[in-house]
Amino acid sequence: MSADTPAIAFHRGDGCAASVDCAALAAAFASLVPHFPRRLARIDVLLVGDDAMDAAHRRFMDIPGTTDVMSFPAHDESDPAAAVEADLVVSVDVAAREAAARGHAMDREILLYAVHGALHACGHRDDTPESAAAIHAEEDRILALGAGGVVYARPLLADGGVPPPADEDRLR
Repeated sequence: MSADTPAIAFHRGDGCAASVDCAALAAAFASLVPHFPRRLARIDVLLVGDDAMDAAHRRFMDIPGTTDVMSFPAHDESDPAAAVEADLVVSVDVAAREAAARGHAMDREILLYAVHGALHACGHRDDTPESAAAIHAEEDRILALGAGGVVYARPLLADGGVPPPADEDRLR
């Protein structure tokens, strides 16, 4: 691997089904790397279930309950030129619930969470309505340019529902 090729890895952890295709997720994320606002050096994603995410959320954020993604930057955050390195923890259970509600495949939701976590490591925030809108727009920009397609701002049907999953909703 060259210095310009980031290390991208997805791993199954506690509560993640063996059917989750980590290699396909890593390949899909790798296709998005050129579209990030900063150079990525390493993104390592641990896929876990609700119980493991709740434990991590309590341990590292002192917040009970599960969440979609947690991001742990491992680079010098004070240096805006530093290549981004991050460890992410993603809840496959949250992804499954959200994907079902939004009408697309779970792997697309997992990819969204990995992009979201990597953007946090790039310095994006989502703690105000304005910063949340900005990070979600950046997610959609990146996903629209790569293998995932837009996930967060997926258009709703006239009745307020979402389109049913289609074959093209699977990662390419």
